[in-house]
Amino acid sequence: MLRCAGNGPDHQEFICPNALSYCEKVEHVPGPWVFIYRRVDTGDNVYGPWESPGTTCYPDVLPGKHKPQLTLAMIEHAWSVTPFARPQLSIQPVNNRTLVTLPTYFQANWPVAGYAPGEVRPVTLVGHAVRIKPTLKSNTFVFGDGSTSGATKSMGGTYPSGDITHAYDAPGSFSTSVRTTYGGQYSVDGGAWTDLPGTTVVAGPAEPLRVLTSTTRLY
Repeated sequence: MLRCAGNGPDHQEFICPNALSYCEKVEHVPGPWVFIYRRVDTGDNVYGPWESPGTTCYPDVLPGKHKPQLTLAMIEHAWSVTPFARPQLSIQPVNNRTLVTLPTYFQANWPVAGYAPGEVRPVTLVGHAVRIKPTLKSNTFVFGDGSTSGATKSMGGTYPSGDITHAYDAPGSFSTSVRTTYGGQYSVDGGAWTDLPGTTVVAGPAEPLRVLTSTTRLY
C-alpha cells in the first residue's frame, strides 16, 4: 500500500501526493512509494504478526498478490492528453483594422471547446476518481511585427482599461495570435489539489490585422 500516514495491513486506502511523487527522484523508477509488510506462515494457516522491513519504489517486484497502484506517471499522462482550450484573440479597433501609431488593444478569450484554466476534467485511474485542472501560467500575445507582450498573467482587455496594447510603426498586414502556457493540478478521491510538474504551450489561431495610415487634408 502507498507509503501514507494511516495506511497499514488493515487499511490501505489513504493516498498522499508525496507517495505518488517520491520515486520520481530516481531515474527510470515507476513507483509509487509503498510500505513493505510481511508475516510468517507458522503452519496450518496460522500467521505471525505483521512486520514492516521498510519501503520501496518497486511495488511490482514484491511477492504476493497486490492490486495495481495509482502512480504520478498515470496522472501526468492524463493531464498531457487533456484537450486544452485554444485561446482566441479579439482586437480593438473592431473589424481588425487599426492605424499606424494608434494603440491597439488585444484580449484573450476562452472558447467553449476544450478545458480552460480552472475547469475540471474528471478521469478514473485504476479505480480512483482523479480530477485534472488546467492552470494558467502565462499568456504571450504575438503582434505579428516581430514583437510580443512577453509572458504575462493578463488576459488583456478593451479600451480604455485593457493592459495589452501595441502601436505599429508601419502600415501592412500582420498575423497576430496569443499562446497560453498551461500548468496543472490534480486531486485524488476528493482530496486536496496538488500541483503537477511541467507545463505545456497551446497556441491559438492566427487573427489577421490590417494596419493603415491616415491622411489629413486641409480645405
